[in-house]
Amino acid sequence: MEWEDFWRIVERARAEGGADTERVAQVLRRRLRALTPDEIEWFDDLWLQVQDSLYRWSIRDAATLLLGSVDDDDFSAVQDWILSHGRPVVRLVQNDPDSLVELASDRHNARIDWFCGLPLDAHIAATGAPFAIDGPSGPETPVGAPGDLTDETRTRQRFPRLTAYLDSNPWIERPWERGTD
Repeated sequence: MEWEDFWRIVERARAEGGADTERVAQVLRRRLRALTPDEIEWFDDLWLQVQDSLYRWSIRDAATLLLGSVDDDDFSAVQDWILSHGRPVVRLVQNDPDSLVELASDRHNARIDWFCGLPLDAHIAATGAPFAIDGPSGPETPVGAPGDLTDETRTRQRFPRLTAYLDSNPWIERPWERGTD
């Protein structure tokens, strides 16, 4: 499977599922089940490569602003959620984590593990057995260094769109307000 094939599958699933991320996962599951076992494994490898490319502190910091505190499991689901929106969104977020604000209308799906295990599920459906899992891929910790989100001034400079979103949504936790009560 080539990158173009991979992105075509992801983006067609998003186009068919639209704004309903749960439905996107269902469509993706159905499309993966139509692939050969080798194609499913290649898809999984490419998915993990893209997920690894999103494993950055700057993106985790942006997700924390959009969603509130993000732990390791949450961040894995967030990476999958971003990826499910397609190549243009992945590139945008990679280049400008503040652009994560563009997914705010779908933020309720960011922590839900809709996509984890879909290739494995499809492979089992196709062959009756799981494919070999080599172990964790990618870096052990996010690339870069975490920002000090408790520094409101610096956070507003780094993430002007996300902090403006926070200003418009006072019910979302602000990292710089933790422990001020």
